[in-house]
Amino acid sequence: MRLLPQPPRLVLGPLEIEHIVPRAKRGSDAISNLWLSCRLCNNYKGTRIDGLDPRSGRRDRLYNPRRQRWSDHFKWSDDGLKIVGLTPRGRATAIAFQLNNVIAVLVRAEWIAAGWHPPR
Repeated sequence: MRLLPQPPRLVLGPLEIEHIVPRAKRGSDAISNLWLSCRLCNNYKGTRIDGLDPRSGRRDRLYNPRRQRWSDHFKWSDDGLKIVGLTPRGRATAIAFQLNNVIAVLVRAEWIAAGWHPPR
């Protein structure tokens, strides 16, 4: 009998429903405006709909997973620990959501050790 790897000891927590355009910004409860997010990312995002691109210094809309492809705006760092923004939108989103906060990076390290990350 083959045993599966043990689950990582660190987790980000259960996913929760996020409003891509927050209700505070007149976003709806329509399925097209909802997505799953970890609580940390959702809290970091708050009511933002845009963020600052650190490279250009300009504001850009945040990434919309319903309308855009992840690989057009992000990639994994070579070690798989960090999400790298490729575009102004990707960089602004990575900052707004704090996608590379210490907890997320520690969790990804555990996922790598378990052979679950990065995605192929």
